[in-house]
Amino acid sequence: MTLLTTYRPERETDYGLNTISELFDRIFNDEARASNQYFAIPPANIRETEKDFRIELSVPGYQKSDFNIELDEHLLVISLERDEKSKDNGEYVLKEFNYNQFRRSFRLSDRVKKEDISAKYENGVLTVFVPKKEQLTNRSVEIS
Repeated sequence: MTLLTTYRPERETDYGLNTISELFDRIFNDEARASNQYFAIPPANIRETEKDFRIELSVPGYQKSDFNIELDEHLLVISLERDEKSKDNGEYVLKEFNYNQFRRSFRLSDRVKKEDISAKYENGVLTVFVPKKEQLTNRSVEIS
């Protein structure tokens, strides 16, 4: 049984698109690409160890203060929103990687310690540690 799963609200909503061509128009037009509306979701790995789950997001080039991690009931939300200001006078001709904003959500089981969730940002990888609760093992009960 999985104790942690990704949450994708787009699977639960209707975008009101009438045709497949409308879908491709929205995904591949220049405006959608410029706003990173469809492509600005960093990849995630979820690893399970004996003691915890580790959610790893590949997000190089940020400071740990750029991220926001919230817990709402059974939903862990990792987000980033920052206003990008150009530090030099050059303009991009092509920009394929950039996360000015994103939001990743993960559903948590009751069998994790939500109060002990922690995170670290190192070498461009944000790692969120979700500790597991100790599981009861089967045992015999002696009758007195």
